[in-house]
Amino acid sequence: MYKYLILPVTLMIAGCGSNDSERASGSFDDGEGNKGSYSVRGDDENSETVIKSDKGEMRIATGDKAARDLPMGIKLYPGAEVQTSMTGMGEGKSGAMVVLRTSDSVDQVIEYYRKQMKSKDIAVKTEVKSGDMQMIGGERADGEGLHISATKSPDGGVTATIIAGGNS
Repeated sequence: MYKYLILPVTLMIAGCGSNDSERASGSFDDGEGNKGSYSVRGDDENSETVIKSDKGEMRIATGDKAARDLPMGIKLYPGAEVQTSMTGMGEGKSGAMVVLRTSDSVDQVIEYYRKQMKSKDIAVKTEVKSGDMQMIGGERADGEGLHISATKSPDGGVTATIIAGGNS
């Protein structure tokens, strides 16, 4: 049920003010016994929403407040602009998702992350190439996983989505 709380809180972001102080906060009850709290800080371009419950914590950030590094020591693509990021922790698991944009090619992005995976002992187990999209994914022996997809945009840039997670 925790996942159903993301949409209402995200919609609240759009209706809030435009400074870096707390824009909205409160508590919630999903009607099934799950309770928690939320807070929203920032403005329309740079914001962070924090959702906490007894199941864990989730952070959704955009702009300058977005994550700069991923779990497992994986670095973001050099020179890329972070579009949005989300991190979550709960019940012994953690994860992160980052969407970024770069003017480099799909091949350059995928090769950068292939090297990162090798240096972090993450075995590539999945590779997909379809049109202007490529994806690689894999995991370490400890169960930590990483998946990267890169897609050429019509304007010539590349949008990449990086998802990483495992045991916390």
